[in-house]
Amino acid sequence: MKSAFFCLALSISLHAGGLKFEDALQEAEASLETTEVTREFPFTNQESKPIRIRNADAGCTCVAVEFLKSQSTYAAGESGVMRVTFKIQNFQGTVDKKVLIWLDGDPDDQPSSFATLRIHIPTAVKLEPKTLNWMLGSPTDTKIMRVTFHPDQAASVINTTSSSENFSTEIVTVEKGKIYDIRVTPKTTNTPALCILGIETDFKIETFRKQQGFARIVNPATAP
Repeated sequence: MKSAFFCLALSISLHAGGLKFEDALQEAEASLETTEVTREFPFTNQESKPIRIRNADAGCTCVAVEFLKSQSTYAAGESGVMRVTFKIQNFQGTVDKKVLIWLDGDPDDQPSSFATLRIHIPTAVKLEPKTLNWMLGSPTDTKIMRVTFHPDQAASVINTTSSSENFSTEIVTVEKGKIYDIRVTPKTTNTPALCILGIETDFKIETFRKQQGFARIVNPATAP
């Protein structure tokens, strides 16, 4: 795996009392080959009494949170380090992962502090638009979902699948190795429907090879 270089800026937004982090928002620039990012958040117990961390949660299985030395209780003025690891998987674009931290005595709906890890991930495979919409009862016109690959990685769309027999797909090469159109056509628009479009590519990096788009038939009265 190639080395990834990160530009970092860190800050934290806190409620009164509890843990005091040195900074606030961590921003990182990742490469296409980056698989995970690990950063350490130093903090200090700013209370005049010991505190105990009872939970730290980012709300996503893609984020692991640990406290160095497996320590959860900190004396007044004592410092510690929270380590946050984010697995990039097939995320693309700018991703924010906020770690909420509860101390003993914190209400379940009000953590004492939080830290945010923000990662800027290159867009390996872009779908535009990601969702194709037809209005209920409208003509069964063909609509196009354009697939564009990262300029540094030539690739092709090699197959498409549809979760619904009502939608057919066709792959059209716009610029070989760079841009492809997925032509999607419904057989009928008489019934509301949601279809998952599977897009298989030969992209060099495996995690980005399979993409998902959507085709919908929506009722104008309920459409957002």
